Amino acid sequence: MTGKLNLFLSGILMSASQAIAAGQTPFPSEVGETGCIIEQITNSKNPEYQVQGVSWDGKWFTYGEEIGEGAHGIPDKKVYLLDLASGEKKVLPGAMKNSGGFSPDGRFIVGAFRRESERTDIYEFNLETEELKPIAQHDHWDWLPSYSPDGSTIVFNSYRIDGQSQIFLYDRESEALRQMTDFPGYDAHAEFSPDGTKILFHRMMARKEQGGYDFELFVIDIESGEETQLTPGSDFEESYASWAPDGQHVVFSSDRDGKPEKHNLYILGPDGEIVSRLTKGDWKDSYAFWTRDGKHIYFNSDRNGDQNIYRIPMDGLDCHKSL
Repeated sequence: MTGKLNLFLSGILMSASQAIAAGQTPFPSEVGETGCIIEQITNSKNPEYQVQGVSWDGKWFTYGEEIGEGAHGIPDKKVYLLDLASGEKKVLPGAMKNSGGFSPDGRFIVGAFRRESERTDIYEFNLETEELKPIAQHDHWDWLPSYSPDGSTIVFNSYRIDGQSQIFLYDRESEALRQMTDFPGYDAHAEFSPDGTKILFHRMMARKEQGGYDFELFVIDIESGEETQLTPGSDFEESYASWAPDGQHVVFSSDRDGKPEKHNLYILGPDGEIVSRLTKGDWKDSYAFWTRDGKHIYFNSDRNGDQNIYRIPMDGLDCHKSL
């Protein structure tokens, strides 16, 4: 990252390097109900959230905060860039309207921004120039973009075909668009596998009579287009998944305790069986993101009453269990 962010970045490099050398974290920690250490990354009384918000080198974090009601009842938002070693943060320019994911080279953030029409479009924000570039604009809603491991492609979901949410790939060089799913329903929250050959996403199968939804996790092979269902099928919501660095396991959110809208985090193995449970409680833990270096799982949660962001330190498939 260069350009207008140089002053901010250079000003905190000293404290960041000192924190790394000391093995310290600037965030408060506690031991959760399953024994996993849980660190609280943000603590505003305003709703805060992230979507795949950690840079590929694990040093930076981007997240959004709702700061009040704007036009048409749509919340006004601030987007922050947070140094994960020092805990220092900077508000990104007002052109940034939502949290998003980093490009592999750390030069861009891609996100879905709500426009004056109240729909959302995909935009790339250049951290060096602070310029915005629209991605595959359309009259219908686009959501939840992220980059391929080589940075050449952006995956997102869009309602542009018959009003159904489908998964699309956007080639950044040619600007060509490829539709990956055609399920007559809701496909969303896509993420490339670590080797870039597959896409993980969730699919809404039904609405549950007692409230909530039945979601299942799927993987699609990019070359062949073949789909594979990861979760074995149940009445629970199994959603908002993210790949482990090994490309075999995933972390996901589920209400399998039988309480709709009360979600906890689990790790799923390649055979469709639960490997471990990371969180337990009557709250909503969601939008888990396993960092590319495998060291943390970040997630959104209302576990303390406010919607904030947390992370679990990881060692392979095991969470850290001592402060």
